[in-house]
Amino acid sequence: MEPEQQTNRDEGIQVLRRAAAALDEIAAEPGQLRLVDLGERLGLAKSTARRLLVGLVEVGLASSDSSGRFSLGERLLGFGSAAGPHISALFRPTIERVSRVTEGETVDLSILRGQRMWFVDQIESSYRLRAVSAVGVRFPLEVTANGKAALAALDDAEVDSIIARFSPEVADGLRAEVAEIRHTGIAFDRGEHTAGISAAAIARRAVGDNVVAISVPAPTDRFLEKEQRIVEALRTAADSPAWNR
Repeated sequence: MEPEQQTNRDEGIQVLRRAAAALDEIAAEPGQLRLVDLGERLGLAKSTARRLLVGLVEVGLASSDSSGRFSLGERLLGFGSAAGPHISALFRPTIERVSRVTEGETVDLSILRGQRMWFVDQIESSYRLRAVSAVGVRFPLEVTANGKAALAALDDAEVDSIIARFSPEVADGLRAEVAEIRHTGIAFDRGEHTAGISAAAIARRAVGDNVVAISVPAPTDRFLEKEQRIVEALRTAADSPAWNR
C-alpha cells in the first residue's frame, strides 16, 4: 500500500472510531448531551467535534433538538432496537443458571454503552432483602462490578480513552483494578455504588462485538457469606456458549 493510501486509510479509521464513540455516548444519555459535552468526553477540539456531529446528523445517525442536545437518529434506531432483546434471549438460560447456583440471588445482564452499563435483563432475587435495578437503567463504570468487568474486556487504548476523564487518583485505581480483573476474571463492587450492596461480575465480548456483563449483586452481609458460590457461578457462566453465538 502506498504511503498516501495508508495515511488516508488511517484517517478514515480514526473518523469511524470517533463517530462510534460519539454514538455510544449519545446512546448512553440520549437527549442530554450538547456539543461541548461530547467534545470533552471524546477529547476533541470544538471545531472537530462540530464537524463530526454535523456529519452524523446529516446522514441520519444522530439528531439534535432545539436546545442542541443530541439523540440517536432514526436511521440507527431501527438497527439498534433489537440489540437488547436479542442479547437478553441469548443469555437468559445462562443467567437463570447463575440464579439457581447462587440460591436465588439477583442476576443482572448488561451491555457496555459509552461510559455506562445498560441493563437489558434481570433475574430478580427471591429474598425479601435484595438488590434490584430496573431493566433499562444505566450505571457508571468506575464504581460497579459490571462496569469494571467491562473495562477489563476492552483493550488498553479503549480503557485509557474512557478513564482519561477521571482524576489521576481514580484513573490509577481503575488501571490497577483492571489489571487484577484480567488476572482473576472477576470484578467486584464492595459497597462502592450503593452502600450496603456488594456485587461480583464477569464480562466478555459477545454477539455484534458488544461487551456483555453478568453480575450478581446482594446485600453485603449475604454477599460475603455466599461470595465463593457467587464467584464459582460466574466462572461457570464465563464458559457459556452464549458468548460465541
